[in-house]
Amino acid sequence: MTRIGAQYGRQLHNRDYEEEIEQIRRYEDFTTIDWIQDSIVERNRRIRNAKATKAAYRGPRGEITPTWVWAQLWRFLRAGEPWLVISLVGILIGVNAALISIITEWLSDIKMGYCTDGWWLNSQFCCWEVESDEEFCPSWHLWSTATPARWLIYVIFAATFSFVAAHLVRSMAKYAAGSGISEIKCILTGFIMQGFLGYATFFIKSLTLPLVIASGLSVGKEGPSVHVACCIGAIVASWFQRFSRSQGKMREIITAASAAGVAVAFGSPIGGVLFSIEEMSQMFRSKTMWRSFMCALVATFTLSVMNPFRTKKLVLFQVTYNRDWHFFEIIFFIILGIFGGLYGAFVVKFNMQVAAFRRKHLASHGVAEAVILATLTATIGYFNRFMRIDMTEMMSILFRECEGGGDYDNLCQMAVQWPMANSLLLATFIRMGFVVISYGAKVPAGIFIPSMAVGATFGRMVGIMVKAMYRAYPHSGIFAVCDPNVPCITPGTYAFLGAAAALSGVMRITVTVVVIMFELTGALTYILPTMIVILVTKAVGDFLGTRGIADEAIRFNGYPILENEDRGFNVSVSEVMKKDIDILFASGMLVSDIEQLLASTNVKGFPIVASESSQTLVGYMGRTELRYVLDKAQNVGDISPSTPCAFTRETSDQEDFVLSDMTSGSALGVEEDVATELIETSATIDVLKLWPWVNQVLYFARAL
Repeated sequence: MTRIGAQYGRQLHNRDYEEEIEQIRRYEDFTTIDWIQDSIVERNRRIRNAKATKAAYRGPRGEITPTWVWAQLWRFLRAGEPWLVISLVGILIGVNAALISIITEWLSDIKMGYCTDGWWLNSQFCCWEVESDEEFCPSWHLWSTATPARWLIYVIFAATFSFVAAHLVRSMAKYAAGSGISEIKCILTGFIMQGFLGYATFFIKSLTLPLVIASGLSVGKEGPSVHVACCIGAIVASWFQRFSRSQGKMREIITAASAAGVAVAFGSPIGGVLFSIEEMSQMFRSKTMWRSFMCALVATFTLSVMNPFRTKKLVLFQVTYNRDWHFFEIIFFIILGIFGGLYGAFVVKFNMQVAAFRRKHLASHGVAEAVILATLTATIGYFNRFMRIDMTEMMSILFRECEGGGDYDNLCQMAVQWPMANSLLLATFIRMGFVVISYGAKVPAGIFIPSMAVGATFGRMVGIMVKAMYRAYPHSGIFAVCDPNVPCITPGTYAFLGAAAALSGVMRITVTVVVIMFELTGALTYILPTMIVILVTKAVGDFLGTRGIADEAIRFNGYPILENEDRGFNVSVSEVMKKDIDILFASGMLVSDIEQLLASTNVKGFPIVASESSQTLVGYMGRTELRYVLDKAQNVGDISPSTPCAFTRETSDQEDFVLSDMTSGSALGVEEDVATELIETSATIDVLKLWPWVNQVLYFARAL
């Protein structure tokens, strides 16, 4: 037998042990990861890697040998492997986001009409040579010239899209429903949901997301985009052994992917990184931050190269403002902030009540619910100019300045300003109601864009009213500071700030929203107004005791997550401890005793005490490792049910050729050849030595 350190170089690619022990472990749904055990396994791998590297010396005279060259090349490749994975994940996220955007635009337009130059062209590409929205486009044909017929076709398309999406989700990937942000937050803290980031979920959610958005449901694609991005991260990371066998490293990639998902959704790479810090991850190391930034940057660059809208914009509602704001407008900005806080409190409270009703009465009617909601939304929304079109397109219209092509459907005409304000107010409250009842349906559904759409319509309405006040009293009061040669009020900025307020109110995120809005405008001018609006929104939400809707969904679904601010005051330790626990004794136990204990319990591990009389803790052994060693020993060792088991190291073990290099816990995560050799040595008819798999970290912590 050769020594373990020398063997490791040729065992580096051996995954038999990993696969076998994973078959035993197979974390079940709704269980949590043993982070201590995972960190010990990872530490042992690093130690063996270091030994293998040191073993690759030069020749007797210091000459360079092929072994040494290969070892240095391998070290270089391993050092760059995380960045390769991050870059690959970012590229795939960018490509996926571009395809989803292109398909969504075509499906949204097909409800209204078709292009005679090519059925695959949406209205924008079909009318590419038309310079403004007011010009007639001869290539784009409506389905009918009669309004009732157009309305009926519009509703039929909406119902069909929602039916196909809901049916695919129900029959092929149940985890593709919803936003996914709540579940990903739990997964990043160690929660296990089998298949939530798998191939089926990724494929079905990517396929059904454009259908859902095109159906007109008051849901968005930004939350599901984060879920899809995390699926890509998990899938790509699983191709590499370094990440597939480490739960901690896998979650670093998922965190970076979540940042990229937000980055491509809003065209905001820095905002994506801040979102992953502020909203997603409970523990965020600087290494993870750089990887998140790299992934978001690569994804955004890929999306920019693909240029899905052919406008050099990453998102449709990207806008640039050329005019400054006035200090008297802070009064109206505060109104927008108050609205954002009230909106968030209203939606979170009543959406949870709708979720309870859905769970009780509609759990088995997900497809019918989605179709009814889409039909109802299309039926009512068709007659409102701001609900009939796609929400992202609507925001791009409301965010614009009136000068330079921003007068959509007489939006900037003073003659119809009050009917326009009424239409915006109606769209605000109708959309708000649909958001409450639609978010949580059994289809891919986010809440970012619907909330921003609600805030945009309300903000634009406020902007129109402020502009009307200025037109009525241009030289009096607060408006006296305005330059008569320059437009004083820009209603588009109010829509922009209202969207930020609503998003912050419902998600309860602050800095991220400010940065996202800054990256959308590309100007520093409106950072201060955005900060004012967000701070007012946060203050209102804090006053009302509102939690973010993602956190409320976690609590509603009963997922285990410990927030940083969660504290238990005036609670003794004995009240949360389990007193009657299943334990192992360091000596005196037989194989049959352990088999009986495993059969009668379902705990994840067992503390090891010195003896029945002395309850001194000497270590801990996980159920997975215990089951693995017993099964392996019965195959390769000479043991029987009456074989004694030893959980502590004896003096004679130091003289053994194989065991002399081992310490307690050092066998955790070893390769198959090493594990087999250890078990052949430690499993005899006289004793089964289990101490190489015993974790003594807890014991040493107690001793300290």
